[in-house]
Parts: sequence; structure tokens; C-alpha cells
Amino acid sequence: MSARVPGKRVIDGLPHERVLDAVACEVRAATPFPAISVAFSGGIDSSVLLAALYRLRALLGLPALRALHVDHGLERDSRAWCDHCRAVCDALGVAFESMRVDARAATGESPEAAAREARYQALAGALAPAEVLCVAHHADDQAETTLLNLLRGTGVAGMAGMAIERALPPGRLLRPMLSLRRHEVEACAAAWNLRWVEDPSNRRARHPRNRLRQQVLPLLESITPGAVRAITRSARLHRDALASLEELARMDLQDCAGDGPGLLSRPALAHLPERRRLAVLRVWLRDAGMRPPGEARLREAARQLREAGTDRAPRIVWSDGELRACAGQVAALRGVPLEAPDPDALWHWSPGSVLSLPGGRLSARAVRGAGLSSAGPLQVRFRRGGERCRPAGRAHGQSLKRLLQEHRVPIWERTHLPLLYRDDVLVAVADLWVCEGHVARAGEWGWQPCWEPSRCAGPARRGSPRSGPVPE
Repeated sequence: MSARVPGKRVIDGLPHERVLDAVACEVRAATPFPAISVAFSGGIDSSVLLAALYRLRALLGLPALRALHVDHGLERDSRAWCDHCRAVCDALGVAFESMRVDARAATGESPEAAAREARYQALAGALAPAEVLCVAHHADDQAETTLLNLLRGTGVAGMAGMAIERALPPGRLLRPMLSLRRHEVEACAAAWNLRWVEDPSNRRARHPRNRLRQQVLPLLESITPGAVRAITRSARLHRDALASLEELARMDLQDCAGDGPGLLSRPALAHLPERRRLAVLRVWLRDAGMRPPGEARLREAARQLREAGTDRAPRIVWSDGELRACAGQVAALRGVPLEAPDPDALWHWSPGSVLSLPGGRLSARAVRGAGLSSAGPLQVRFRRGGERCRPAGRAHGQSLKRLLQEHRVPIWERTHLPLLYRDDVLVAVADLWVCEGHVARAGEWGWQPCWEPSRCAGPARRGSPRSGPVPE
């Protein structure tokens, strides 16, 4: 289960000094932070990183250090690896936490991508706000990633490789060994007499990354000594170029701001040249915590947003979510699109409880002189079409369709708005309106419905109605 390598020396100082210097430099640059964790697989790279941070904790004044281990359950020895990691942390006196995830790939999904996604989701879920998670990627990993992206026909972002630091909500991710070569990390492990586990998947030639590691990079180094350093330098230059492009994109993003937070103005976006429109969409989606769609899908989205008429509502779906346009605004919806609810479905609900519905959660809070006048049981349905509503304080009723248009409720939210009935009489529409005749009187306690959509566009959709209908 464990492995070791013979001792090595590096050109610029002892191997462990190079590692300590590199890690200390990057961790200092990442401060301040309330806590620091290590993604600890038990392999040689993360073992060296954990050992380095342990040795630097006093010098850097590190806050509490802990190790986070993700058990993918994909290898038969994975539980033994977890036990090894726990034993290492116990010996150092470092807090240890393990998480088991289901990393099985869906049909058509890359097993490596599925495992990576599951791993980062688990690690992000274990972080405290602003906590830094250190991962043990080094320069050879960077070269492999850059070459893989190049072979996929990537653009500037892909050629930029892995960033030294990036957001990993609610914290941050840091790669403090990204300047180090693999042989430097191995030499440091030997100098410190470390023991680690070997993942057999790293030797399987069917994985493209392993073939690059085992066959291509050694060949490139034999043809051009220093090839790995050159590739990582190219990645760094692409990151600099990417930063400049993102600065321009963020200026354009300000000019394309929509009517609410998280929304884009469709007319302003359409006036940009295509390359800048694409850059704005990429930055905007990443800021929303979403992975942008592939190049072809993103170009199609940019084209539809520019060319579709004002009476059209373009919709572009990909694995992370969808783009929707409505009334000159563009929204990004995270997650799998929801199916239209069954209009014949019926739920029974008492305002003092929480009701889970397709598309969100319905609850209520007690208020004085507002809200529903009684806490008696209600029936909840979704729109069938033809409903009429007279919001409290209005002289006349209107079709619900017209009210939703006036209130500028996006098309994609309308089908999942819960309609509240008492004895087959409509008494409230989600948390938008309580109907006339069903509002608590002044001084009386009432129940104000609260609707939390599970899939919304980020901006608050509640607000004063704006003039003009919203196109269907």
C-alpha cells in the first residue's frame, strides 16, 4: 500500500528547502484567512504538502490546520487509504476529516470528470467561509492539464491551465506547489522519509492524462530539455492574457447590467461584437458559480440572444443549467431544468408548516394586519390557465396571466408559482398577492406566504411592477 523513492538533490538547494520556500511564498500571498485545510489523498504529492504546512505552521503563524480526505469508493483499497491518512494525521496531531462520495460517472460522462466534480463538491461543502483549501498540484500536473486542453481545441482560458488561487465557495482554493517539478516533490518525500499510498488508477494507460505523463512528457523532455517548464511558462502567460481579457469583459459586464442583480440587458449585450459578447457571458456565468457551456453552445446562445425577436424567449440548455431571456433581460438558471408541474395535482397545506413542492418550498410567517386572514387548511395547485385574481387594495380583478406580466415575473417562474385556495376560491398567489377579502384586518394576526424557488436566476424578482407587458 505504501511507497518510497530514493533520495534526490535539486539544483537550487536541498529538495525540502525548495518545497518549503515555494509553499511558504504562496501561503503568505494568500493571507489573511481564518483557517487552512489540505486536500489529503494520501498520495505522495498531498503527503509532501501536508508535511510542509505542518513544518511551516509556526513560521507562518498558521491558524488551525486540518486534512480533508475524500473516499471515492472506486478502488478496492480506498478504505485502507483512508485509514492510512487518519494514521498520518494522528501522528502529526492534525485534525482529520474523511468524506465518502458517490463518484460513479453518469452515462456519457467522463469517469475522471465525475470523480473530480464529486471530490470538489465534497471539499467545498466542508469549508468554512473564507477558509483556504490547499491542493497538491505541481508543475508537471500543470503541463499535463495544458496539453490536454490544447488537444481538446481549447481557447485562452484552457491554455491558462490551473490557477494558483481561485474561489471555491464558501472558501478559496490554493495550489502552493504549482511551481515545483514532480522530481522535486519526490526528492522532498525521500528527504523527509515519508510514506504514502499508490493509486493504481495513476498507472492505467487508458486514461489520456496517464499516457501524457508516462509517454508524451518524457518524450518532449528528451527532444527539448525543459519542455515542462516551457509549457507551464506558456500557461502563466496565457493566464496574464486571460486576466487582461477578463478586465475588459468586466467593464462590458457593467455596461450590460440588467434591471436587477444577476441579470443582463439583452439589448446592451446584443450591441457588443461577438467575441466581447462571448467573454461577458463566460465571466457572468462563472461569477454565478456556473461552468459555461462549450464553445459551440455558447456561440449559439450569443447568436440567439442577438438575433431572436423581442417576441421570442430564447432558451439555451447545457449540463450546468440554462440561459433564459425575457422582456429584454437575460438570466442564468442553475441545475437541471424543471418539468412543467401537473396542473391537476393538489396539495393540502396549513400555513404553520413547510410544504415542499416541485420547484420550491412554501411556508408562511406570522404578521400583524397583513397576510392571509386565517390559518385554516388550504389547497395548493399550479396554473391551469384562465385564473383571475383581485389583489388586495385593487378595485378590479384581472387575469393572472396579465398580473404576472405587469409584475414582470419571468416566464420560467410562472408555471411553478403555487396558487393557494380555500374551498376552491383563490386566496393568494405564492408570496406575490393575497386576494381581496382574504387579508387580515388591522391589528389582527395573519399569515404572509413565503415562496422559495429552488431554481431561480439570482435576482430578486419581487419589486414594484414596471410598465409594459412581458412578451410570452
